[in-house]
Amino acid sequence: MPHSAWRIACVTGIGLAIVGGAAAQGPLDLIPAESVLGWYARPLPDKAAPSEGPSALQTILDLGTRIAGRPLDSRAQLTARLLEAFGLTVHYPHAIALVDARAKPIAEGAEGRQVDQLRCVLVVQTQKQSDPFRRIIQKVVNEQTDSQVATLGRKKAGSARYQELRDKRLPEWCVIAWGEIGEYFVLTVGDGVWPLVASVARGEAPSLSRDAWMAEVRHQPGHPTSARADGNGPPLLELFVDAQGIRERLDPFVNGRATAFFRGWEAEAMERGHWALGYEQRALYCVGNFLIEGQTRTRVYADPGLRSAPLLETIPEESRYAVFEVPLGDLIRRLVSGWYATRSPEVRESAAQAWERIKHARGIDPERDILAHLGEHAILHNDPPHPLHIPVAVTILVEIRDEPALVHKTLDSLCAAWQEQVERVADETGVPNPNSVQRDDDGVWYLQFGPIAGPAWIATDKFIIASWSPLALRSYLEKLGDVVGRSPSGK
Repeated sequence: MPHSAWRIACVTGIGLAIVGGAAAQGPLDLIPAESVLGWYARPLPDKAAPSEGPSALQTILDLGTRIAGRPLDSRAQLTARLLEAFGLTVHYPHAIALVDARAKPIAEGAEGRQVDQLRCVLVVQTQKQSDPFRRIIQKVVNEQTDSQVATLGRKKAGSARYQELRDKRLPEWCVIAWGEIGEYFVLTVGDGVWPLVASVARGEAPSLSRDAWMAEVRHQPGHPTSARADGNGPPLLELFVDAQGIRERLDPFVNGRATAFFRGWEAEAMERGHWALGYEQRALYCVGNFLIEGQTRTRVYADPGLRSAPLLETIPEESRYAVFEVPLGDLIRRLVSGWYATRSPEVRESAAQAWERIKHARGIDPERDILAHLGEHAILHNDPPHPLHIPVAVTILVEIRDEPALVHKTLDSLCAAWQEQVERVADETGVPNPNSVQRDDDGVWYLQFGPIAGPAWIATDKFIIASWSPLALRSYLEKLGDVVGRSPSGK
C-alpha cells in the first residue's frame, strides 16, 4: 500500500466517527462492549466548548502555512489536521476506542507484520454542534483523496444517516465513516464499525459502560468514578484495557508480543484494567482497578489528600497538580521493557548493542547511576500554562532520593551521547536532520523539532524537572528555583 494511503488511514483513524442515541447518558454508552482499549474524557470545568469561529490552534496552523510561502506536503497537512482535531476534541466529552485489531505477515514466512484489520471509533458529545468536526474531515478529504480512486457514499444504519469513504489505495478493511444522531457525532474506521455503533446506540448491542465489571468498578460506593459526597464530580479521564482480549486476539498474529508486552510491565496476570483520574479541588486523584484471577484489586496512584510540605511547596499557587507515588526506577524499567517487547528481534538486538556501546564509551550505567537513585514521587502541574491549553503540556518533577551529583552527571552524559548519535547519522547519510537534541549554557536540555523547541529538562540536587518548552522550564525555575534545588554544577 502506498505510504500516502496509509497516512490517510492513520489520520482519519484518529478522527474516527460519531453516533448517538436518546437513551445514551454519555459517549461511553455508545462504545461497543467488545472494545479492547480506549479512554473516556471530559473537559476541564473551566474549558468550555469552543465557539463557531476558528480556534487558536487552527489560526496558528493556517498562519504558519502562509508564512512558509508554499503549501504543506501531504504528511505535514495530515499532522496539522490531527493537531486541529485533537485541540477541538478535548473541549468536549468524548470516548475513543480500539474495537479490534489483527495483523498478518508482510510475506509468507516473514518476521514483519502489517495491519490486517483495524476497527476504531470516536464518539464526541457535541450537542448537535458537529460542524467544526465535519470541516476538519472535509479538509482531509480535499487534501488527501482523489476522485478517481476514492468514493464517498451516503448510508443508513436503522434511522441514522452517515457518510462512508472508501479509497482504492487503502486495504479493504479501511473504511472511514462519520455521522450524527442526537447530540453525538461519530467517526469510525473499519468495515461495519459505524453500523455496529449505531446498533449500540439503539440498545441492540451491548455497550462498554454496561459491561458488568466496568459498571462495578465505575460505580462502587465511595469510588472516585461515582458521584462524590464531598461535592467533587466523576473523573475527567477514564482509561480501560482488556488485556486478556488483546493477548487472545493479537498473540497468534504477532508471535506472542502482546503477552511479552504485559510481561515487560509485570502485568502478565492482568485480565482487565481501569484507571480513573479526576480532581478534588486543585489536586488530581488517580485510582486503578485490575481484574486478576477473577478478583478486583485496587491501587491508589495519586492521593489528593497528601500533605507532604517538601512536595507541595514545589507547586505554584493556583495551579492544578498531581503527586504520584510509585517506585520511579521500577516504572521506567517496565516502560523500557514493554517497549522492547513490541519490537522485532532485529530491532531489539540493534538497540541493545547501541546501548552497550554508549555505556562503554561513556563509562556510565544509567540503571545503576540514575534509576537506582530515584525516589517514589513524581509531581505534575500545569504551571506555566500552555498557550493552547494542551492537557499533556505540563511540568514534571521526578524525585531524586540520593546521589544527585551522580544522577546529574550521568543524565548529561547520556543526553550528550544521544546528541552525538543524531549528528553522526546526519553526517553519514548526508541528510540534515531537522530534529535534534540541544543543550544551552544554563544546563537546560531540549528537543528541537524544526522551529519548535521542547520538551526541555534539567537535573537539580532534588529533582529531574521537565516542561513543555525551554521557556516554560526556565519560567518555572525562576519562580521556584530555590525550592526545587539548584543544578549540582552550580548553575
